[in-house]
Amino acid sequence: MPRPIPRVVTHRLIVGVVGVVMLFIAAITISAAAPLPPSGSGSTAPPPAAVDLNGYCEDPGAVGRFANGRTVYCVQVQRTDAFVWSYSPDPIARDPNTRGYTCDANSCHWPDGTAVPNFQRCGILCGEPPTSGDIQSGFHDCFETGTAYEECARRTR
Repeated sequence: MPRPIPRVVTHRLIVGVVGVVMLFIAAITISAAAPLPPSGSGSTAPPPAAVDLNGYCEDPGAVGRFANGRTVYCVQVQRTDAFVWSYSPDPIARDPNTRGYTCDANSCHWPDGTAVPNFQRCGILCGEPPTSGDIQSGFHDCFETGTAYEECARRTR
């Protein structure tokens, strides 16, 4: 007559089989959820293009990156056919390339040398020094930490 298998051994065997089955299910689930790269490419998508803030672009809705990794979007300049790279995914009010003034790291000036009032400037959105509104709202401090433009805009609304 065969000898009975002790209860401890039976319990360990069942736990082991269940564990193997769970690992198998997890492996199948993970591999099914992961997208397959295009055949022969080794990657799932091309990396975003390296672009310049305010530079003109031709692919509305495209996503680009600066050398520092910050995300920018190809957006329409409102009431025009122009598209530019912007921190914001939303259309912008003015074409930053047609401003009548120039900016350095600290301020913006009209051609005659007078300062451009903050309410007439684009500020951080266009790569200019921050406006008083950018500073007072806390947007400038948020953006300087490397937080995405959309998140800083959401926090300061």
